[in-house]
Amino acid sequence: MRCQLSVNGTEYKMENLKVQTKIKTVKQTVLDQFAFLTNQQEKVRLKSSLIILKHLNQNDSEEKEIEIKYVLGRIIRGLGSSTSDARAGFFTILVALLNVEKISVEEIFILVQKHLHTAGSNSKSENADVLTGQILANGAIVRSNIWKDATDKDKIKVITSILSACKERSYQGLLAYEFIIQSFEKIDEEEFYELCPLLKDIISIPLQNYTVDTLYLLCYMKKKYPNLPKSMKSIIQYPDIFSEENVKKLSNILTIIPRLATLQHPVYDIIGEEIAASETLDVFLENVDYCLDMPNRNKLLVVIKLFTKILEKLPDQSRISNILTKNFIHQTLNHFKTLKGKDQDVEFKQSINIFFDKLIEVVKGEEVESNTKIHLLKKLLFSPGTFIFEKITHSKVIQNITWSLDTEGVKKLGEVYRGVIDGTEIIESQYGHADYWLNNDKLYAAHLLIKLLNHKAMKEDYQWKVDQLIFLMELGVLKGNKIHIGVELAASLKTAFFGALDLKLQKLEELHNILSQVVLHLDSKLTPENLDTILRSPISNEDYAIWEKTIATIKKIEKKKKKGGLRSVFLTLFLHLGLLLFNDSKLATDSLNELFICFEQTRKRRKDSDTLNETEIQDSNADLMWIEVVTDLFLNFLSQNSSLLRTIVNLVFPYLCEYMTDNTLHQLVSVLDPENENPLSKGNAASDEDSEEDSDKEDSEDEGDDDDEENEDDEEDDDDNQDETVNDKLRMALHKVLISNGYKSDEESIDLDQMSDTEGEKLDKALGKAFKQFRPNHGKRKKQNEDQRTLTHFRIRVLDLIDTYLDSTPSMIRTLEIMLPLLKTVEFSVRDEHQRPLLNRLKSCLKKLSNLKKFGDIDGVDNTVLSELLKSLLDKGTKSTWILQDMGEQITDCCIYVIKCSDLLINNEATPKKVKKRLKNSITEIITSELEMYFNKRECVTPILFFKKVQQLCWDGNLTLIPLILRYIFDDNVKVFRKSQAAELATLFYSNQRYLSTKPEEIKETLNDSHSEFSLNIVTMFKNFCDNSNTKNASEKFLCHIFKLLSAMKSCCLSIDSIKWPEIAEIIREYRSSVSLSKDAKSAFNKLCDRLHVSNVVKMKPKLNSLKQIEEKNSENGDKKKNKKKNNKENLKLKKEAKQLRLQSLSEGLRSLDFAAANDVEMQEDDNDDSSKTSLKKRKHKNSEGGEIDEESSPNKSSKNINKADVEAESVLLNGTSKSGKSKKKKIK
Repeated sequence: MRCQLSVNGTEYKMENLKVQTKIKTVKQTVLDQFAFLTNQQEKVRLKSSLIILKHLNQNDSEEKEIEIKYVLGRIIRGLGSSTSDARAGFFTILVALLNVEKISVEEIFILVQKHLHTAGSNSKSENADVLTGQILANGAIVRSNIWKDATDKDKIKVITSILSACKERSYQGLLAYEFIIQSFEKIDEEEFYELCPLLKDIISIPLQNYTVDTLYLLCYMKKKYPNLPKSMKSIIQYPDIFSEENVKKLSNILTIIPRLATLQHPVYDIIGEEIAASETLDVFLENVDYCLDMPNRNKLLVVIKLFTKILEKLPDQSRISNILTKNFIHQTLNHFKTLKGKDQDVEFKQSINIFFDKLIEVVKGEEVESNTKIHLLKKLLFSPGTFIFEKITHSKVIQNITWSLDTEGVKKLGEVYRGVIDGTEIIESQYGHADYWLNNDKLYAAHLLIKLLNHKAMKEDYQWKVDQLIFLMELGVLKGNKIHIGVELAASLKTAFFGALDLKLQKLEELHNILSQVVLHLDSKLTPENLDTILRSPISNEDYAIWEKTIATIKKIEKKKKKGGLRSVFLTLFLHLGLLLFNDSKLATDSLNELFICFEQTRKRRKDSDTLNETEIQDSNADLMWIEVVTDLFLNFLSQNSSLLRTIVNLVFPYLCEYMTDNTLHQLVSVLDPENENPLSKGNAASDEDSEEDSDKEDSEDEGDDDDEENEDDEEDDDDNQDETVNDKLRMALHKVLISNGYKSDEESIDLDQMSDTEGEKLDKALGKAFKQFRPNHGKRKKQNEDQRTLTHFRIRVLDLIDTYLDSTPSMIRTLEIMLPLLKTVEFSVRDEHQRPLLNRLKSCLKKLSNLKKFGDIDGVDNTVLSELLKSLLDKGTKSTWILQDMGEQITDCCIYVIKCSDLLINNEATPKKVKKRLKNSITEIITSELEMYFNKRECVTPILFFKKVQQLCWDGNLTLIPLILRYIFDDNVKVFRKSQAAELATLFYSNQRYLSTKPEEIKETLNDSHSEFSLNIVTMFKNFCDNSNTKNASEKFLCHIFKLLSAMKSCCLSIDSIKWPEIAEIIREYRSSVSLSKDAKSAFNKLCDRLHVSNVVKMKPKLNSLKQIEEKNSENGDKKKNKKKNNKENLKLKKEAKQLRLQSLSEGLRSLDFAAANDVEMQEDDNDDSSKTSLKKRKHKNSEGGEIDEESSPNKSSKNINKADVEAESVLLNGTSKSGKSKKKKIK
């Protein structure tokens, strides 16, 4: 650091000594910390500041004074840094230093004048940094404690310095005025009046000459001292910025900003808060809105910030709508429209979303009246807004404001929407004249009106809902109204009306009340004579006759006192289908004719119609089952592209679940069967044909059915043969891969630990190719056509009905009948990626089915049913492994469900004892057989998840399985990974405290022999491990599972005494002393030692490597080196070929040129290079077997060989021995 010293004669030596001492001290203590004061992280800067201050505080007085002077000068010079982080670090330590040390204002001024002064040789940016440093130095005086002790003269000097520095750079005004404001906070009123004259040139100027910085200073002074004394008014005067004359000037000052960073200026919060309570708010809003007359992004951001603050501080909530000015809404919408692609303008979106959130928050307040909200909605939806305001802004402002309305507010808003639809509501366009609504606007208003029907405030106001539905019906269905509606708009309103019938009501009685009034109102308008004149789409006389019959049936049902049960279902269907006559007459006519028959059938089967909902229906095979007809009708509804029909089905189907029969369930499930004909294509062709053709088809039905059955059988056989063919080909491919990689047969076990990396990669690639070649294509089609997509959605809707049926406490036998078709559909869905929505819905439905615990009855379920079903489920996947991989979880859940059903049947008192015993033995035998096959046969593909979930059940059959599992852990014929799985299964069993605690003594006695055998086997196994500690004898995963199993057995509630725990603890600790374990295995070992109450700390034995192991390791390293050299050669060869190709491509087109003149030059060069080519000649070496090899060496290689020869020669001289006879030779086969 250069120090400017005034040297005078003999004083030079003393000053020089002080400087040397100062530099020496600083270098050792403080100098290194100054670099951290410029760090970007605030924590680092604070830490270095504390270190410097702590050091200064610990030194003695003589050194301390010297170091303080140096540190103070360094800090003040640092205030003029070019980065904000550095300035912040130096300013922070300066304020702290002034607070803890006694430093005068005069000393600071001297250092500022010395280190921070502008110069003509400096650049503009350097001078700007110097001026910033001057402001910060004076600001530090204001922030610190020395400001209070400063004299009036010093205070005036500080303020004058700040003002003079900020005048040269306008963008430094905020920093300067912030320090001036802070200085005013620390002085009394008398001192304030003394300093006020210094601000005369800033405050006492015309308002149009103000900036946001001077406006900020003025606002503070007016707030701190609103009334100046007369003596001061002659010197300085406050302009009235909120007067009507000055509001326009104020709006211009605020909206015209030099840079975007000005948006963070605190003046906007101050002005917004004050203007919100001002009487001139409306004038201010008008002037600010005028500033947005032309598009300007910065001005729009300023206005958003101002309006957000005004909304927050607005005392009169009735003036909220005034804030949404015309140009503000226009510019906001237009700016959103310009945001396309990557240009999303994050700053604008953040600010406008904050405004919207604040607007919603204020509007939801209890003090905001409905009229204010309605006025607000009009501005957003009408002029200057638009009906698609939410679509453009991607917000939910309209929804939130609408949802906050009370009952009266909803009714008023409904009147507004109706005024738009019928044309009585006239808007003022942006051009000033009255304008009428377009058809799209009217239709959008109709949809908004429909949304109000489900408003929470109108939950119990049924009559208002009826009035709105009748209003829409008269416009869309009827003619002859005074309202002029075009044909296109009428058709759209008709569609909207039928969509409005999808009311979200809790009870069917409420729906009946509303729809009944709508239906009767429509009936009052119709007569046989005016069908062609009053209806926009006239119906035939036959349809009108059905309408009259429907009305009569509705009135008949409504006269009954009890309207629950089936009456409620049929009344709902008659009301909806009656209205459907005027939208889809064919569908409604066919459905109503079938409903009439079903309704009469249910009515006649009861002795007394008053007990319709209490008497059960007596089925008759001779009569048509009404529930089947209704179910078929529902399937027809679900196949239609109508949300209303789907809602009707979902609304009434829960009431019909108790009447479901086996045939009706088969109807639903058959739709899901992928092998069946497309259910959506049935009846389309036959409906238009004559009756004679129908009779011909009936005569040939039997033959056709037989042919279909034969075809289905043939297809199944073909599928089976195809699966077997694919599996056989895959098996042969894998056999070839294993044989080609050195394995004598595919029955031979492959030890991956003994396989080298190269062999593993080679085998991995070969197996990958084999699997990829024969893996079936999982239905990756290019595109799903429309019919397939419709069928997928139709099946999902049918699954909704099955899901509803499962919630109605069905019988056990029916749930079992549903299970297999669902699994079959899952098998179909996993093959096709386009069936993903159906697959997800199927998984959800199967999950619900497998979790059922309550049933209506268990009739029809016996040993044969459950055993055969479990066998068929476990046989899934034997034909195709891919299916099991994709749906293993679903198969497992279904198998567990069958076991739970058998357990429920066994525990039922009504089940005979013989059936209980036979069922228990049968289920246990099936699972035991599957377990034995899993551990003994490699081709068994049963998912391990099944056995895991079985062990987690409270099922007595586990007592038969666990002895087998414990034996398989030590069976030499079982593969290592299967042994690990067996240990994991046993761990799950002994962790199943819920089952073990039910009868611990009985379980303990049953497993006593197995525990003794297990204890002996575990000790023997670890002894063998200890005896062969130098060989790799156990996998880490297997050991980890063994430790976990022992921990579970020790901590379970059985208190197993037949296991020799002390002996096990000793042997595992002995084994641990000779091996190193992985993290998981070590954690399991430590947990086991804790369970056994022994220490997990053991003394490790020294590990001795045999000569054989060393040789194997050396040979392995040699193989790696050879492979590396081989790879390097291949890479060099590829590079050489690439270079030749590149040169060849560059030389194209040059062959026609004659370079004969260059031949002489080439010959001369060849002659000159003969000497160098002698080093590239082929050399012959004799190998140990007497053969010869040719090796062509390059210059680089020859130099390497020379160096190597020199080293070998030098080693011979040093050691006194020759190794030429032992040198390795390369072999070429």
